[in-house]
Amino acid sequence: QVAVSKRKRRDGIPERPNYSINLWSIIKNCVGKDLSKIPIPVNFSEPISMLQRMTEELEYSSVLDTAAKINNNWEQLAYVAAFTISSYSTTTTRVNKPFNPLLGETYECDRTEDLGWKSIAEQVSHHPPALSTHVEGQGWTLYQEFTMTSKF
Repeated sequence: QVAVSKRKRRDGIPERPNYSINLWSIIKNCVGKDLSKIPIPVNFSEPISMLQRMTEELEYSSVLDTAAKINNNWEQLAYVAAFTISSYSTTTTRVNKPFNPLLGETYECDRTEDLGWKSIAEQVSHHPPALSTHVEGQGWTLYQEFTMTSKF
């Protein structure tokens, strides 16, 4: 028999330390450079990776649980649309970007006991950055890929 530890989940991310940064010393070395190639100081980043941040979009997974139980296609589509929009709820107070995952880095989150889903996310490309997520819930499966490009 395998013993499973019951760790308490944290309910928030610790406050960011308040370090003084000389913004001019960063900007003066970046004049004329491509913005995507400018190194950003680590304390400008959120203390999580993009893989974790994408998993946070499942905060309102109960909406998908409800959609899976509905027989009317239009009503089901409305619930799926509501879930899609709910992903913006975690961004209202965020001003920092998450860390970029390494190529091949994975993040697994098992919330089967309390929310009824488990997910795995992986950074599948570095240039351009792309990640893929697979989630299995109660009567639904979510596949998601996220890519980002910048043009100047």
